[in-house]
Amino acid sequence: MLPEITKDMTLNDIMNLHTRLYEEIGKLGFDICCAKMDTLEDACKKKGLDLQNALRTLNAVVEEMNEIERIIREAQ
Repeated sequence: MLPEITKDMTLNDIMNLHTRLYEEIGKLGFDICCAKMDTLEDACKKKGLDLQNALRTLNAVVEEMNEIERIIREAQ
């Protein structure tokens, strides 16, 4: 199960959790090369993005991936 994304996690930590999160970080417009050691909060400030929106978006992916994992486990 993937953990909840928090404002204090680095972009690198988030991207390393799952490829879907890596993709979503890119879709949100974050610099996945140079800014990957920034916390989500700092990266949002630098890009002028709403932190709460980023958290909602990323945690929606986490919830989806966790639900898929739960369904697979129950089916086994």
